Amino acid sequence: MRKQYVSTFCIMLTFGIFLTACKQESRLAGNFKFDNITLEESQHLFNDDSKPQAKMKINFSFVKESSDEKMKDSVNHMLQGLVFGDKFSIQQPEQAVRLYADNYFSTYHKDLEPMYREENAEMGEEPNEVWYSYEHETETKVEYYDKHLFTYRFFMEEFTGGAHPVNFTYFQNIDLRTLKQIELNDLLIGEYDEELTDMLIAQLMEDVGASTKEELEELGYGTTADIIPTENFKLTPGGISFLYNIYEIAPYVIGPVEIDLSFKQLDPILNTEYMVVKELRK
Repeated sequence: MRKQYVSTFCIMLTFGIFLTACKQESRLAGNFKFDNITLEESQHLFNDDSKPQAKMKINFSFVKESSDEKMKDSVNHMLQGLVFGDKFSIQQPEQAVRLYADNYFSTYHKDLEPMYREENAEMGEEPNEVWYSYEHETETKVEYYDKHLFTYRFFMEEFTGGAHPVNFTYFQNIDLRTLKQIELNDLLIGEYDEELTDMLIAQLMEDVGASTKEELEELGYGTTADIIPTENFKLTPGGISFLYNIYEIAPYVIGPVEIDLSFKQLDPILNTEYMVVKELRK
């Protein structure tokens, strides 16, 4: 009897673990499994090791497996469009990365080699290597994935000669029910622009310790452009995080600016009937 009791207990425990795993999978639309494609290459002008070079580094995250092939392909096409552009959005991920890299190096040779020859002829010596040394880095990440929300982060840094590189980050929030990118109009209701602007400015003032808008501007915020709502945001279980890249609302020295607004703060204009919002707030 004791042996039979132990066996029954083990079976029930195993069954319970199985049900928990199934429940976890069922809450993830598409049951995605992810993978990364990495590429790191460089090419010299004129294929001459003594000449300046372009360096490229890519780390691209994509959906490797899914219980829904159509959903997988649609999401990957959206991610490739965001990272590589529409021209490379419909290929298989591995091919898209390869074609994008080939296009980058081809453009580098085509654009800079004639300029290098011309400057070399005019100066009678080798041009400054810095102005012909290019670097490109792409880094992506699955930021959040639960139920019907998939949030993706895309970072790019580009150096094309000059004083310093330029970088930016963009987020893509995908509603896995509709397979469309989520916009502010999906999340917010009414004529929300003015109220949301006030919320963003008030939160930024609190974040940087400014007591007035004038003081905020003295610190550099809102000097390159007005602080207004941006579609570059990420959804989290806590709320919405708005990201402004360098130069968008502040000088380069300040860097990117992120402003987090909680669902509680957004409640007066929040579309609480939108499924993704409902799922996040639970």
